[in-house]
Amino acid sequence: MVLGRKRRGERGERGAAAVEFALILPIFLMLLFGIIDFGYMINRGSMINNAARDAARAASLKSTQAEVVAVATNATRSVGAVTVTVSCKRPPANTSCGAYDANRLSGDTAVVKIAYQHKMLTPVGIFFPGGFDLTRQAEMRIE
Repeated sequence: MVLGRKRRGERGERGAAAVEFALILPIFLMLLFGIIDFGYMINRGSMINNAARDAARAASLKSTQAEVVAVATNATRSVGAVTVTVSCKRPPANTSCGAYDANRLSGDTAVVKIAYQHKMLTPVGIFFPGGFDLTRQAEMRIE
């Protein structure tokens, strides 16, 4: 065998690795971006859930509606624009109390609802143009 010559089977394989990499790269990147985006979304959902629970706890201790909203917005400051709704239900039929500040009584249930529209950060977002609605609700008995 002469050193300068190539073997017969090696002739057509020069660019095969580059072509295979080019075919796999978009799939790999979409998978990677999806993991990043969905992990970020799960983190945001957890933060909103915890904020709703903290705000419901404040509401159960007879805080005013403005104080409950302040607890929720402080806890979600790093999340972005959220919508906080505070209401109460009266047992046993779970009917609405009406205005939270004026009509809440001990034994009622405070309800805090936080809504957030999550937008994707990476190019995976083209598959979810509206983003995801991350709405969490927490309820606690008013003491």
